[in-house]
Amino acid sequence: MKKIIPSLLIGLALGTAATWLVLHRHEEPAAAPDAKPAAPSITTATAASTEQRTLGTPVAATINPEVKGYGRVLDPAPLLALAGEAAVATIAAEATTREFQRVKLLHDNGDNATLQAVETAEAGMHRDEALRVAARARLDTAWGHPLADREDFVPLEGLLDKAEAALVRIDFMPGEAPEKMPATAQVTPLTGDAAPHEVELVGLAPDTDPQMQGVGYLALWRGGPPPPGTALRAMVASGAEPQKVMTVPRSALVRHEGGVFIFVQTGEGGFEARRVEVVRNLPDAVALAGGVAEGDKIVVTGAQQLLATQVLGAMGGAGDD
Repeated sequence: MKKIIPSLLIGLALGTAATWLVLHRHEEPAAAPDAKPAAPSITTATAASTEQRTLGTPVAATINPEVKGYGRVLDPAPLLALAGEAAVATIAAEATTREFQRVKLLHDNGDNATLQAVETAEAGMHRDEALRVAARARLDTAWGHPLADREDFVPLEGLLDKAEAALVRIDFMPGEAPEKMPATAQVTPLTGDAAPHEVELVGLAPDTDPQMQGVGYLALWRGGPPPPGTALRAMVASGAEPQKVMTVPRSALVRHEGGVFIFVQTGEGGFEARRVEVVRNLPDAVALAGGVAEGDKIVVTGAQQLLATQVLGAMGGAGDD
């Protein structure tokens, strides 16, 4: 009996060990709890699908260097009020001048015009001329001779009154204005993605902007201007030597974490996100200083979707346990 009990205990232990080996023979080692897949970078992207993607190539161009300024659309009401005041004063002065000449001629010819009538007419003429000069001085001081002396100033008043044109003020930081005022400037509202609009530079602003403390220009925006108070970004020719750039469609640009990028196709069939610097907004494209070259294949349509897919992939990879 004493020999049977140890034998039973040994057999039970062997059976338990064999069962454990069978149950755990095919298990895989557990992954380390801190192992996580690396998040993809914005510098590379794969080409999983090209159904909604269009490729294009940059185009070389030459542009004239420009200087950046800031401006705003002006309220035309003060200008129209001063212009109306000057016009009324001019009409009155012309009328009293003609009246003095008429009365004086009658007096000189011995007709029914006394010396007192002549003196009264002369006083009225001088009074109205002084009022005309004062009204014109207020107009010139507030808006400058170049604007008030325009041959088309009266028709321009009508356009401003109907909001079919607008006056724009453009200011530059000290020392940054071009040496000679160019004929035109390109302006764009600070908000939104509107294409640049060409405005006619009228002349120097009659006063200094208290914040910018630099040179200022008055400009004329014709055809559907934005409302008064709209803040603008302006570019004017600097007069320096022309600059070679690469132009791409505006749709090729994507913005990410404060930078501007463009997707370029790589030799492996993927896409590389390159950071670029926009040096000029053109009517139908943008000019870049480096980042791409002639012959590069760039994503023209679908760049934003490509960026979104890549960023979402990075976020998903970073969040896996």
